[in-house]
Amino acid sequence: MRFFLPLLLFLSNLLNYLDRQLFTALYPVLAPAYRLSDGEMGALGSSFTLSYLLSAPAIGVLLDRFSPRRLLSGGVLVFSLGMAICALSEGKTGLFSGRILTGVGEAALIVVGPRVLGGQKGTGKRMALFFLAMPLGVASGFLLASRKISDFHHILFMPVLPGVVLAGLFLLPLALAAKPEREEVQEVQCDLPILSRFSLLLSDRRLLTLVVLQSVTFFVMGGMGVWISVYLTRVRHLSLASAGQMSALALLTGGVAGILLSGFFCDRINDRDLEGLFGLLLRTQLLALAGVSLVLLSDRRPMLFIGMLLSSAALFGLTVSLVVAFLRASSPPLWGCVLGGGLFLSHLTGDLPSGALIGLFSAQAGLKVSVEILLPGPLVAGLFAVWRAFLRERRHRDKPELPLRSG
Repeated sequence: MRFFLPLLLFLSNLLNYLDRQLFTALYPVLAPAYRLSDGEMGALGSSFTLSYLLSAPAIGVLLDRFSPRRLLSGGVLVFSLGMAICALSEGKTGLFSGRILTGVGEAALIVVGPRVLGGQKGTGKRMALFFLAMPLGVASGFLLASRKISDFHHILFMPVLPGVVLAGLFLLPLALAAKPEREEVQEVQCDLPILSRFSLLLSDRRLLTLVVLQSVTFFVMGGMGVWISVYLTRVRHLSLASAGQMSALALLTGGVAGILLSGFFCDRINDRDLEGLFGLLLRTQLLALAGVSLVLLSDRRPMLFIGMLLSSAALFGLTVSLVVAFLRASSPPLWGCVLGGGLFLSHLTGDLPSGALIGLFSAQAGLKVSVEILLPGPLVAGLFAVWRAFLRERRHRDKPELPLRSG
């Protein structure tokens, strides 16, 4: 029974990332069908991201008032409804409305899911299972979009019914029986006002460091997601097919390995050993910088692939270890606001501007210079931030400073 809820969360997150990639992968078909300009396609993507990041803090607040299972069920139902509206839409208004609803529902899943898993033993492994849906869902989206079905509406509708079923399963007694082993931790109340809880993300040095690292991770992942294929074809002169195959293989193998290893290492670090956790983040950040640098500096295909493999493993691994770090650096009553507020700040300063910023810089200095400055640069800044945090934790090893764990 205790595996039922983590399994539901994994399957829901799989649908989440499948939908994200499926919709964008169908852009070449959607653009002529709905007469979308490049600007409108960009705005369509931004409408999802904006609704997602604006909803995340609100979901964190609602966690104090509603059952996590009900929020999860409602979130999966809402993003399934959004997918259905997009699939059945006959105009641009329906597409934008559907993507906005999808962003709201998926924000609920990404905030509440880690909050629930954070109260259980083996948090790292459970979090790894939850985020394993990222590379698997993205790959599934590419595969589903490539199916030769005459009507793309049918393809967009395929994930809707499984989503509705999963939303109902969260309300079953089986999900209620799958309580965390440390359920009493979640019942502690927090007396801090809501704004004060969110402000801790900027006033507490540990949480601020984690926000910076998460923003850097999202910026690089977002930038690579938008521009890596163009970079490989235009600058490294690979064919589109070779660039796509190399990216997909690196994404799957590196992403899966990085997520599983990150969960494993997080569980080997004591809950109160923040020095060890920042050390893990430091090493993973170094690996990400090495991988991205190898991609940008090497002209040989084998070295390009190794670089993409390393960067995929490190960046996906960081998504797991950062969430675990947010939970361990704060007390359970703050988890909802910390996770929701952290997602808001990280997406606002990370993946939301990354693609456009690289594009604007590319128009002035060229794609090669733009990518080779704007991808490694944030990683160096993040490396410096986590190195300082690691040294700070080492200095205070004998007298730990844990103001947020008092509740």
